[in-house]
Amino acid sequence: HGPARTVGLAQCTPDNMLSLLALTAALASRSAVTPSYLRLRGGDVDTVTNGMALLQVASGTFAFMAPERNIEMYGYDKEPTKVEVAMMRYLAVGQVVLGATSVAGLEGGSKAAQAMSLSGGAASLLACAPVFEALGGPKEPLAAWIAALAVLGKATRAGKVKSVVPGTVLGGIAAAQALVAPDKTWEAYKNKLPATEMALALFSLAGGNLLANTAYVAVADKQGHKKGLCAGLALLAANCVK
Repeated sequence: HGPARTVGLAQCTPDNMLSLLALTAALASRSAVTPSYLRLRGGDVDTVTNGMALLQVASGTFAFMAPERNIEMYGYDKEPTKVEVAMMRYLAVGQVVLGATSVAGLEGGSKAAQAMSLSGGAASLLACAPVFEALGGPKEPLAAWIAALAVLGKATRAGKVKSVVPGTVLGGIAAAQALVAPDKTWEAYKNKLPATEMALALFSLAGGNLLANTAYVAVADKQGHKKGLCAGLALLAANCVK
């Protein structure tokens, strides 16, 4: 998947991948670096969170609004297919949700992050519904995912669901499908249009983003926002180089 991997995310260009690694290193710094040094260099938790969120939301918004252009900018010299455009947009909305989730966690804690992740996931799938419909697959699986995420997100916001486990399970399942067997998952959803190597690479990258988001919420719930963000950033960086 060499060429495809390099275009999957705006964040996966060399410069932006280095930014992710730098953010991770800054956040993971320990007592050898003083808090004032971290603040001066932009390594405090607020700055790292907002920097990561801005990177995700900006690149995700551009990729969603101009998926063909986003693909072309990173050296893919073929005309993007409908499937590739759909997967780019799916990847893009996941970036926006990831950015919003991290800010929600910073400001409101892990439960707020979980609610944002779930509700944002439902909204992102709904936004992608028109492009998914063009792929010719059945609508019921998409509708089921949207409903499950929306209901669980609302229940989490209302305090009726106090554990992050249900959301972690849903996120883990969706991420595993895309990461471990993107081709088999594509077939399981009975899409009529065939998935190219590029489309499957984008689908897999989207799964990696979802895994990073899920890990952030799960770790933040037990060990706090900073460690959760470290986990999420590390997985994002790994997703870029895998």
